Amino acid sequence: MIDSHCHLTYPGLVEKLDEVIEKSRETLKAIITVGFPFEGEKRERKEVFEGALAALRLSERFPGFIFVTLGLHPTQVPDMTEEEIEEYIEFIRRNKERIVGVGEIGLDRFWIKDEDTYKRTLEVFHRMLELAEEIGKPVVIHSRKAEEDAVEVLLSHSLKSGVLMHSYTGNMTAAKKALDNGFFFSVNYKLTNNKNMRKIAKNFPLEYLLTETDSPFLSETNEVNTPLQIKLIVEEISRLRGLSFSEVDEITTSNAVKFYKLPL
Repeated sequence: MIDSHCHLTYPGLVEKLDEVIEKSRETLKAIITVGFPFEGEKRERKEVFEGALAALRLSERFPGFIFVTLGLHPTQVPDMTEEEIEEYIEFIRRNKERIVGVGEIGLDRFWIKDEDTYKRTLEVFHRMLELAEEIGKPVVIHSRKAEEDAVEVLLSHSLKSGVLMHSYTGNMTAAKKALDNGFFFSVNYKLTNNKNMRKIAKNFPLEYLLTETDSPFLSETNEVNTPLQIKLIVEEISRLRGLSFSEVDEITTSNAVKFYKLPL
């Protein structure tokens, strides 16, 4: 099993990280964690790009098990100046050999209501995609309530290294268009209660599905989610598709290895 998208350095999970990683190594083949310029509130940060640095350091502590994508969440864009964004893009460029993807990046109309702010996030999204093209890395996409816009933007770029629609719950027309263009989808615990993610998990070709927890978010309970819950995702996909756990596990694990080009 592979957790293809989580936030190990985010508050709530980072406090019990060593314990979680120790247990995860017993059952998981790898974990891909996301690094952001900062975690939580920007005003609380202690060093420049501390979220990204923490993720990179974690991968160095657990080589061959923890891998990193570096991204800029659309909801963080309004809290950054143009200079900071350009510095962060250069930071990712310098660390391209230490990461397996650019993300999560994208668009968000759930949290971002102001149209001028949304336009700025759209411009930054284009810049992050251009960076991914330049350094030859796949992208991990956040597209909450902006799925159609995100797919159109993605199709305007030449993303030869791959596109992963993370935690996709949007309309199926955009989803099918993404699938037709070779995009991958990572499913999480939302598949138990979101009809569109269930459709994707049940009906899309298994060769285009990855498993994720998005921990510390999206727990089946009110507790902090961890990569250990990836087993629940594989079990639910198996039940929906009428396949064995081992078959789903083998294919989705292989998909993650291929998508991120993991040296496993």
